[in-house]
Amino acid sequence: MSPELSILIPAFNEMHRLPATIDSVLEYFDEHPHTQLVLVNDGSTDGTGGLIEAAAGRDGRVVPVLCAENRGKGAALRSGVRRCTGDAVVFFDADLEYGLTVIDELQDRLASGADLAIGARDKATSDARRAYTTSRRLASSAFNVLVKATLDLGIKDTQCGLKMFRRDVAHALFDVLDIDGFGFDVEILCLARLWSLRIDLVPLEMTNSPGSSVHVVRDGLKMARDIGRIWHRSRTGRYPSRPPHL
Repeated sequence: MSPELSILIPAFNEMHRLPATIDSVLEYFDEHPHTQLVLVNDGSTDGTGGLIEAAAGRDGRVVPVLCAENRGKGAALRSGVRRCTGDAVVFFDADLEYGLTVIDELQDRLASGADLAIGARDKATSDARRAYTTSRRLASSAFNVLVKATLDLGIKDTQCGLKMFRRDVAHALFDVLDIDGFGFDVEILCLARLWSLRIDLVPLEMTNSPGSSVHVVRDGLKMARDIGRIWHRSRTGRYPSRPPHL
C-alpha cells in the first residue's frame, strides 16, 4: 500500500538535533501508520549520514537518501522528493520548529483543493522570528523587500521551512527547480504562481531553535543572486509555461 504522506527532512551536520526529531516523527507514525519518512543527508561531515542509515535499519518506513557532497537545501530536497511515494509530501527542517499537529491542517487544505499549503509565520498571533538576532531580522526584511520588488508573489513569508504538496505537484515543481541553495523556496513559489496553482497560507506558530545553519551575510548574498536568476528565467521564458506531468 502506498503511504498517504511522505515526510521529508533534509539534514546537514544535524547529528545532535536530528535524533529527537526522528523519535517525534516515529511517535507520530503510531497514529498515522500510512506514512513514510525520507531523510536526506546533504553531504554532512559529522555523523548525520550514519545516524540516518541506522534509523532506516531500525524502521522500514524510513527511507535514507545519502548525498555524497553538500550542494544545498534545494538540491537535497530535489533528491528526496524523487524518493517520496506518499499521496502528499511535506518537508520541514531537522530542528522541528513546528508541532507535528499542523500536518493535519495542511492535509485538510490539500483535501479542500489546494495544490500546496505552506506555513505563514507572519499570520500567526505571535512570531518567534522576533527572537532572531538583529542582523538576521534585518537581512530577512531586506530579502522580503527584494522578492516583492522583483517577483511580487503576494506571499510575505516565502522562507517558512514547512510546506506541503500533492505528490504530483511536488514532483512537477522539483523536476523544474534550478536553485540548489536557500533561494529554492522562492523559485518553487514563483513556479506555482506561473502555473496558477492554488497556494493556501496556514498561520503557523513556531519555536525559535538555536543552531541554524544559515549564515546571514554569505547565504544572504547567495539568495539575492538566486532572486536575480529566478527573475531573469521568469522574464525570458526559461520556465515551462505549464507544469510537466500535471
